[in-house]
Amino acid sequence: MTNNYAIQVLSKNDLSEAAEICAEAMLDNPLHIKVFGADTRLRARRLKRFFAGMLAYIQRKDSLYGVFVDGSLIGVLGMLPPRRCKPSLVDSLRLLPTLLSSNSPIGTLRLAIWLTIWANIDSVTPHWHLGPLAVAPAWQRQGIGSRLLEYACSKGNDDSLYLETDKLSNVELYQRFGFTTLAAPTILGCISWVMLRHPS
Repeated sequence: MTNNYAIQVLSKNDLSEAAEICAEAMLDNPLHIKVFGADTRLRARRLKRFFAGMLAYIQRKDSLYGVFVDGSLIGVLGMLPPRRCKPSLVDSLRLLPTLLSSNSPIGTLRLAIWLTIWANIDSVTPHWHLGPLAVAPAWQRQGIGSRLLEYACSKGNDDSLYLETDKLSNVELYQRFGFTTLAAPTILGCISWVMLRHPS
């Protein structure tokens, strides 16, 4: 990986590009196919709208970071601090238009099922909640994701770190950083993993 990179807090002006990176990087995640549809182009548009709303929520909590190389955004990391990872009633109301407008009615129902299952598993142990963690496809397999995880582990070193994923390849990466699986629920026919890393 190039050494000419920087990890910094993202601003509102970065949100559109960050949402596009998340949508492209996670376009073929099994749960995204189930929730946002089998048509690739339509799924990409829906995911970008979905992530635009979710990233705005995370950014309002000053918890959204990006990796820049030569001034270009190539990776995104959400990192909600302990006891602030669950949306308040006001947060939920602000998110609702995004959730409704980013999908079909049946897709919105599937999204609600998926997020409710993950929310019900959420650890009671105070933790940093990671996600999304995404790297632009052209920059994948070059160590960017590992650098983001190193940053997360350093920032949250005194607390537990918590995340969810629906890709086995991600599980293997997170295990290398000390995450262990708390649960592996099957959601909409797709296996997923909820993982926790204890303080160093």
